[in-house]
Amino acid sequence: MGKHERALIEQAEKIIVKILTAEKISKVDEKNRWFLHACYIAGRIKKDFPKIDSVSHLGNRYDNIGDILLISGGNKFFLETKMSDTKAGIGTMANISQNALIDNHLFRGAVKSWSEFRKDKNHDIWVNNELDKYNNYPKTITNIKNPVERKEEKAEYLRRLSKKGNRGAKSILEGIQRRDKKEKIDYLRYLSIQKQRLEIVKRFFFLIALGIHKQEILNTLINKKDLLKEIQNLIVYYANIDKGQIIVRKEVAGKRISKILKKYSNFRIIFPEGLTHCKIVGIKEKLQKPLLQIVFHWKNIAQGIKTPCLNIFDLTTLTD
Repeated sequence: MGKHERALIEQAEKIIVKILTAEKISKVDEKNRWFLHACYIAGRIKKDFPKIDSVSHLGNRYDNIGDILLISGGNKFFLETKMSDTKAGIGTMANISQNALIDNHLFRGAVKSWSEFRKDKNHDIWVNNELDKYNNYPKTITNIKNPVERKEEKAEYLRRLSKKGNRGAKSILEGIQRRDKKEKIDYLRYLSIQKQRLEIVKRFFFLIALGIHKQEILNTLINKKDLLKEIQNLIVYYANIDKGQIIVRKEVAGKRISKILKKYSNFRIIFPEGLTHCKIVGIKEKLQKPLLQIVFHWKNIAQGIKTPCLNIFDLTTLTD
């Protein structure tokens, strides 16, 4: 989501607060692309909370979950809003920072991040050496002074050639992908022998599963003393379009969290051998239930080239 889109969503959250507090809606508010979604969500909140003591927008604060703080009957509720032009999907999927496992301190001691590990392996150097096996790049690429941009343009050029059936270009990209895969597996093997902070793993799982993916927010909330209590007062409102109609559904996160906490005594990360992902599992006695899959991935051009990230997949609906 770009900055402009985030600004529109934040404005829509403020519109919800305006409706709930009977403030005047401006013409600018009405032009917001999410205006109708906001109206429908506000209507549903009014039905769910007939008596509202106070309501406020939490804005860009990172010390609380949710977008809106609502107090009803003296009780605090944190409301998270999700607005989409498409039909509601199933499961949670996210792209988060490549170093999120280390930056959020899921391991004890001085553990290398994925980016540090690649630097030690001279990742950019060997990738450039592989790309230079093709010796007929146009001057518009070879004349680029910025080394990162030049590398990415070379890879993009080879990808276009590969799609046209150029075997040499395809071979180079596949070679980079194979070596990068081995590098990922080596890193995951390195992580597998590190000591985990199990309480932080549990908190990380809950935050990610509830759609809290921004690093600044994760980093602030994950050590918050009363985090699990706060999560149990979180309600998520989803506004989606289905057959031309805006449909609002409500999810009481606290119920989901309570079920998970009752079902599993512990949470940890497991590392399947020879794969480029790890999993967060819930543990009950000797049984392990996969909850999240964390895939080490490159978002753009090809594996090993541009924009490393962690692809997160929800392996459970959290309701079983």
